[in-house]
Amino acid sequence: MKAKICFYGCAVIAGCLLGLHTNAAQAQPAATAPAGAAAVSLDVVGIKPGMTIKEAMLALKADNPRLTIVPSVQHHEGFAEPLMPEVMGSEKATAGRDSILRGAEDVEILFTMLPKQEAVWGVKRNYSFATAERPSLQNTLEALHKKYGPESLPPDPDPRGITKAIAWVYDSQGRPLGSRGAQVYRTCASINNHFGNGDLAAVNDIQSGGQPPAPECRSLIIVEASVQANRDPAGSQLVVNTLIVSLADAGRYRASIEAVRAIILNAQKARERKQNEAVDKRGGPKL
Repeated sequence: MKAKICFYGCAVIAGCLLGLHTNAAQAQPAATAPAGAAAVSLDVVGIKPGMTIKEAMLALKADNPRLTIVPSVQHHEGFAEPLMPEVMGSEKATAGRDSILRGAEDVEILFTMLPKQEAVWGVKRNYSFATAERPSLQNTLEALHKKYGPESLPPDPDPRGITKAIAWVYDSQGRPLGSRGAQVYRTCASINNHFGNGDLAAVNDIQSGGQPPAPECRSLIIVEASVQANRDPAGSQLVVNTLIVSLADAGRYRASIEAVRAIILNAQKARERKQNEAVDKRGGPKL
């Protein structure tokens, strides 16, 4: 067990030396973007859906070379080696006497699991700022809008609110749905349940087939942001302490899970058939 996990951990880090590629298929969009909407290049700190392990690890290193990288693995019938659904990169904060000198960062990357076709389908970054680097709430909201485009669920405009939740919904081509995506988001937001647990939600989907997604959820890309602020003790502005941004490509995930599940079911049927044949070959009991 440990040897295999070590192998996969080394393989992730050594991904920078491996030319792995993806052929993961995308489902056709069930929701349509407004006419004339241009596709947005979607990423979280440079990590994009569809990236190979090699590309994702290079982007992660570029974001923060101090991150400690830990992969997680899952064992499934039909596969000779464990599958790797997730890689986590983490760095703890560096505390000073009265302040945070260096922020804390966690970056979770979710991969499709077909061997030699692994590709990023989700990424989540949780960043807590150093005291001297906390940006204003307004500048942060403007930066998010500039990067991800028109929001499907905009932040609460109430100035008393110090935590702002925002969501963007895109079709499979990365074209923003804008306000059209609000209801779709409420229906499909559960795709973000895969973050934070080694993608145990994927285990359930593989084993049971999962709850069939609504048609509009099969091909969407969802970005969420949680902006957590406080009043700057040295001034009057609201400054951001923690910024959490996640991105999930539902179409890429669903195509991968269905392919993995098909291989597992075929392996189970082959095992059962072999066992049945062995039973049939046994002679009758002594009477």
